[in-house]
Order: sequence, then C-alpha cells, then structure tokens
Amino acid sequence: MSYALAVEPGRFVRLLSVESYASEGGRDLVAIEGKVRDLQNNYQTSAAITDRELIVDEAFQSLANDWRNATRLQSSLTKMTEHPAYRAIIQLGEDVVPILLRELKRRPEPWFTALREITRVDPVRPEQRGDWQAMADAWLRWGKDRRIAQ
Repeated sequence: MSYALAVEPGRFVRLLSVESYASEGGRDLVAIEGKVRDLQNNYQTSAAITDRELIVDEAFQSLANDWRNATRLQSSLTKMTEHPAYRAIIQLGEDVVPILLRELKRRPEPWFTALREITRVDPVRPEQRGDWQAMADAWLRWGKDRRIAQ
C-alpha cells in the first residue's frame, strides 16, 4: 500500500491511498490530515526560516507521537513504516531531515526508511543492516559530513 500527500496550491493537504485506514473508520487518517493541513497553512504564511523550522518540528513531534502510540505493539517494520503518520513525516520533505537525525542521536528508532526516501541516499553498509545503533551512527556521520547534524 502506498501513501501520497496531495497539495492543492494555497488550499489544503490530503493523504491519499489509505484503503486500510479508511476501512477502520479513518480516525487516524482524519487526525493526521488535519495536522498536515495545519502545517501546510502555517508553512506558507511563515516569513522566517526559523518559523518554518519550528512548525516542521512541531508537526514532526505530533506525528511521531501519533505514530509511536499507534505502532507501539507492532512488530512488523513494514507496517510501522506504512502507517499514515510515518508517511506524513516523509512528506514533510528535506526540512525534517535534521529533526530525524536529531531523533536518531537521541534514541535509535526506525527513521532509516524515512531518511532513505527523503534523501534518496543510504549511507548504511550491508554489514550494518539490522544493527540499529550502527545504522544510526552511519546516518549521523552522513549528516555531520553535510553539516546537517552535529
């Protein structure tokens, strides 16, 4: 199943292709769509880059909390990364990369998929796969080399 964020210029943001969540009543989806819509509206009206960073950070924290709560008992990494909140985090784009790297430094979580999809790179070597700390370290090195992470 795939998820996409549809943006109509100056209007609204909407998650698409969410068949399984729609069949469950769409509760998570409606809440996530609202949060992403608010982010898009605030992002467009922000004049300073620091305001945008704060807005993206707030959106990330809210979406990440929703994702953590919804997937807390999930053992399938695929299902975790297909959750609408996780997909919405990816749709935040390059602005969220420093935040994801900061989160990896704080505690390794499966942000590797999001980082790969957003940046279209993968600094993790094959022998590091499955070792979350080694994977986090590879991404943090990548971010430091690009002056994205400290």
